[in-house]
Amino acid sequence: MKKNRLIFYGIFAFFHLFILIFSLYMDSHENDVSFLFEMQKKIWMIKYGSIIGVILLIVDFVWLMKDDKQHAQEKKTLEHELNTLKAKLFDLQEAAKKS
Repeated sequence: MKKNRLIFYGIFAFFHLFILIFSLYMDSHENDVSFLFEMQKKIWMIKYGSIIGVILLIVDFVWLMKDDKQHAQEKKTLEHELNTLKAKLFDLQEAAKKS
């Protein structure tokens, strides 16, 4: 895996770890009404966090499609090279049979 892909997945893993820790923290304060009202004032951070998560998901999908397209092109090139080598081998075998 390339270095930039590893960095991206590190950020993605940190994002999910943050969401897990945040949800556990919120769960521990479920009976504290004043805490929940205080969190209501900071709900904008959750909105932006979810937007960041969607953006990371879209980036990963686009990256996957780009790599898939590149691999398909590479496979096509290798198959063409293999067919060319098979044709050359067949021609050499036919020339050996004739002589």
